[in-house]
Amino acid sequence: MANQVTYENLFSESRNNVVALVTSSNVPDPTLSSAEYRKWIYSREPDAKSSEFTGYPYIIIHPCDLDIERERSSVDGRSKFVNWDIEIEIVTSDRGYGEGDGQGLTNMDTISNSIIKTFMNITNRNTLSTNSMKFVNPTTTAVGTEVMENELVYRRSVIISFSSRIQVSA
Repeated sequence: MANQVTYENLFSESRNNVVALVTSSNVPDPTLSSAEYRKWIYSREPDAKSSEFTGYPYIIIHPCDLDIERERSSVDGRSKFVNWDIEIEIVTSDRGYGEGDGQGLTNMDTISNSIIKTFMNITNRNTLSTNSMKFVNPTTTAVGTEVMENELVYRRSVIISFSSRIQVSA
């Protein structure tokens, strides 16, 4: 797991904590055996035409969206309520080989189930809470389809929201 979120690392460490939970042990790649590895977690849309692209499915963990409340602060203004939203975007494809063909929606549901299970797990929520990321609240979008690089892909976003009262200045 990553580290404590403080006023010095509100953006970076909150995302690092989410990335640390979306690991192969918590959210396994449904297209690989446990002995295999490939890069499938990105910070932005990967270049699907690049020789470095390892295929579908993949996950994008976007930078956090941060809101520091003006009200409900400490008397001296050093502690405030901070709210984070971090979007986890899942992209799958129906294109595959042999039995892997036509598995896009199945892979989407498998990955989505794993992400929700991971962030609702009480041990993980307690760890996030210890790192100042309390009140985990995941919400999802509907699955949509689009054509990318002449390939039909499925997309869903899971938005993980956190809230905590923390010190925001020295």
